[in-house]
Amino acid sequence: MADNPVVLVVDDDAELRDVLIAGLEAAGMTTIDAATGQDALRVLAGDPTIGVLVSDIMMPGISGRTLARRAQEMRPGLRVVLTSGYGDEAPRDGTPWLHKPFRVETLRDLIRELMLQ
Repeated sequence: MADNPVVLVVDDDAELRDVLIAGLEAAGMTTIDAATGQDALRVLAGDPTIGVLVSDIMMPGISGRTLARRAQEMRPGLRVVLTSGYGDEAPRDGTPWLHKPFRVETLRDLIRELMLQ
């Protein structure tokens, strides 16, 4: 995978998506965004360049957990980072996650670390 992966950012909060995208792009990463899990699955199906999925856990429709599972079934090897504003939402399967609020630099560093694995 590339040093600066294509990152799909999924969150139903448009302002937060914009902040994450701006920060990741400032770090040299290419981003694509989606507001829902359904949109994210369509994007993933059509874009083989995506290497990382960053998704909120609590979203209407498809949750971030379900999205992550389906995305990894579609694309084995896809790196996933989940985010949540709720402390009890931490994934029990070992999926990397960040508790909101977090610094974009923390997300950027986590993505870079995942790309080395």
